[in-house]
Amino acid sequence: MNDVVLAAITRGFRDLLLGRGEPVEGRVIRTLVPVSVRAEHERGTYNNKVSALFAELPVGIEDPVARLQSMREQMQALKESGQAVAAERLTALSGFAPSMLLALGGRVAGRTPQRNVQTVTTNVPGPQQPLFLAGRRMLEAFPFVPIGGSARVGIAIFSYDGGLNFGITGDYEHAPDIEVLASGIEAGVRELLDAAAPARTSPRRPPVRART
Repeated sequence: MNDVVLAAITRGFRDLLLGRGEPVEGRVIRTLVPVSVRAEHERGTYNNKVSALFAELPVGIEDPVARLQSMREQMQALKESGQAVAAERLTALSGFAPSMLLALGGRVAGRTPQRNVQTVTTNVPGPQQPLFLAGRRMLEAFPFVPIGGSARVGIAIFSYDGGLNFGITGDYEHAPDIEVLASGIEAGVRELLDAAAPARTSPRRPPVRART
């Protein structure tokens, strides 16, 4: 699932760069990804054991399937390299409260040297059953991650009740066209769905929303 999410984000950044008239061939966007480094016996506890790994989004790849394959191979290599103690837990962080994870993700991003980091991506699994308040069902939940340092765009991903929502934060001075990124992410999910089910005859809106 992580690889799919990162591949969709890659499409968004590709569209953003192309929309600005910038070259994308052979180019990558480097993103910082907070990960849990808790031991197995610490699952369900609240602590600050969050580290980070650095992934390169292959914006130079146009084909969505090739882009996903490239992302999958890279993430597998990062897991095996031990860049982060528990990189394989990129989405296995449900022992934390989502709000705490987002806060910790922003904290990690703020204290990590960012000379070569261009964006931050944090993925937080949410409840897969509907939540209610005063008898009213919560329909959607959009996450927020602060930006800081040299990273002028941050993307937070939050899953809820079978859907996946992207919250995109940007510095308006450096990214006034951030809506292009959001639309590109949604397009990236749609093209992967189409590639996975080419025989589907009826259109289906993916359970994904991106908001700035």
